[in-house]
Amino acid sequence: MNGFSANLPTKLLIFFPEETERVYSMKWKQKLQYRFDRFIAKGTMSLVLMLFLITLISVLVIGGIAFLFSSAESSVFHVWWIGFMQTLDAGNLSGVDDSFSYTLMMVILTLTGIFITSMLISILTSGLEAKLARLQKGTSLVMEKNHTLILGWNDNVPVIISQLILANLNVKRPVIVILSTEEAMETMTSLKQSVRGFRNTEIIIRTGNIHDANDLRMCAIDDARSVIISEEDDADTIKTLLAIKQTAFFGTSHSGFVTSIIHHHKNIRVAERICNGQLEPIHLEDTMNRIMAQTCLQPGLSFVYKNLFDFEGEEIYFFRHPSLVGLSVREAAIRLKDATLMGWLRDGIISINPPKDALLGESDLLIVLSEDDDTAGVRETPSLIDEALMVSGPHRPSRSRRAILAIGYNETTLDVIREMGPYLEPGSVITMLSMANTGFGDVEHLFPDKGIEFRFRQGLTYDMETLESFDYAGLDTIIVFSNGGEDGDHADSETLLTVLNLKEIERERGFDIPIIIEINVNKNEATLQYASVDDFIISNVLSNRMLTQVAENRKLNQVFNELLSPEGSEIYLKPASWYVKTNTPVTFATVIESALRKDEIAIGYKQKNRVEDGGIVINPDHSDLLTFGEGDCIVIIAED
Repeated sequence: MNGFSANLPTKLLIFFPEETERVYSMKWKQKLQYRFDRFIAKGTMSLVLMLFLITLISVLVIGGIAFLFSSAESSVFHVWWIGFMQTLDAGNLSGVDDSFSYTLMMVILTLTGIFITSMLISILTSGLEAKLARLQKGTSLVMEKNHTLILGWNDNVPVIISQLILANLNVKRPVIVILSTEEAMETMTSLKQSVRGFRNTEIIIRTGNIHDANDLRMCAIDDARSVIISEEDDADTIKTLLAIKQTAFFGTSHSGFVTSIIHHHKNIRVAERICNGQLEPIHLEDTMNRIMAQTCLQPGLSFVYKNLFDFEGEEIYFFRHPSLVGLSVREAAIRLKDATLMGWLRDGIISINPPKDALLGESDLLIVLSEDDDTAGVRETPSLIDEALMVSGPHRPSRSRRAILAIGYNETTLDVIREMGPYLEPGSVITMLSMANTGFGDVEHLFPDKGIEFRFRQGLTYDMETLESFDYAGLDTIIVFSNGGEDGDHADSETLLTVLNLKEIERERGFDIPIIIEINVNKNEATLQYASVDDFIISNVLSNRMLTQVAENRKLNQVFNELLSPEGSEIYLKPASWYVKTNTPVTFATVIESALRKDEIAIGYKQKNRVEDGGIVINPDHSDLLTFGEGDCIVIIAED
């Protein structure tokens, strides 16, 4: 009957009064249990309130009973007060002097107090631990303004953070917020392993989904100064932009902007349409391949780009001074102090290496290289120029006949070689060594009418016997590409072994050929530099340094687009002997003037015997006396 009655309809229970009473009793107990469970589930405060109610009821009930057995002439309120004190302090029991029953009630209150106090301590401890755990998970609301918000977590973020820290050294209380899918403590641990010291910058990490508008609001995106999206896939980047659009960040009254690397040009239009003019996309589909190609042909060039994109070196600023108004670009370049001219901004249009006879107007801004935004100035008198030490002649292009050995192969190798085409003269020879013949057939069709010869060899790229089989006579450049594969760290190890073997062959045969290598993982930079290569490329580091520069000053995106595009002026390393007489002290102002007369701009130099920074010096003092020798170069911006 008992098992059957539980399933009976309510109307049929009237025929079974005993079962009716039991069923309704069960419902009442279930409802009470349900409400109790809901009350307890509310958290620490509900538990504390429950203990307070238990204490109050215990004091009222047991204190009332104690009052009945008390022999002293005191009110019930006085006994309740004594009972309440008894629950708080067990030591008060030693002062109780009354009947046995009264004392027994006080003992019960004391034991109740000990139990409740223990429970209270346990509940508060658990609640505090839970609160700390939530804080460590990074799910609390951020209350910041004018901060930089980084969305996403990968190997690129530490590079971005380290650059932002340098950029914020002269900023009062800078804040960087990171939204990551990883737990906040794990993210912070990983960050501290990659970035040594945060200086004056405060780092706040929150855990959440970068595609969720609520998680973006948790990071105070509406009050952020700028947002950096660190995603390696364009689809994920656009999905993040759609989430940002659900917040107030893209509102008409908001002056902030988003910076992100867009890998494929076809996706830029979609991304810009979402952001209503508040996106600074950095398109690197061909740019990094072009930088790699130029660096492979001009060892030391990556140090120039590193200096331009790094907040630790010389930086690009927009400069205006009233004394320069009405002067020509040539005159302004010589008058600058602690700064070097690159171009100008006129009517919202960036021009790198502008016409030298053009006059500066009041609204024009010079684009200069300087150590900081407040160090650029103007000399009262132009720097000393010695025309007798200048080498006259027209602009000379950098194209030349080259003999190149390319070791290794990955998915970008063909693109890099394709970008070399405009800088190679007919008769150039490119010899390729790869562990597989993948891509060899495609290479032969890269320059069908250029007169460039390709030679192929298949074998282990890091094997000493294979490397010894080459004839290095006549080679002028060795390029070690990273072997393709998912494990970039292992590929870097193979690159290191290749370089060490090449250095050993170099010592045995007595040749000196520049070696340029490609690095996958940023942390391997120091180890591979130990191999004494002439130059190296870390694509993701350069691109993320550029990303950080734009995040700090969105106008720089136009400068980089102009400087890195195949059209217009680019950066070259050209022999110093083309500009000034060698083995004779000469001011850098003389170098600048000599370059200007060739419609070029000199921004620095490279000395062969200088070890630091690959021998590269950017923005030297114009009055410094320098002596250039064979193998030294001038860093030039020119149309070539």
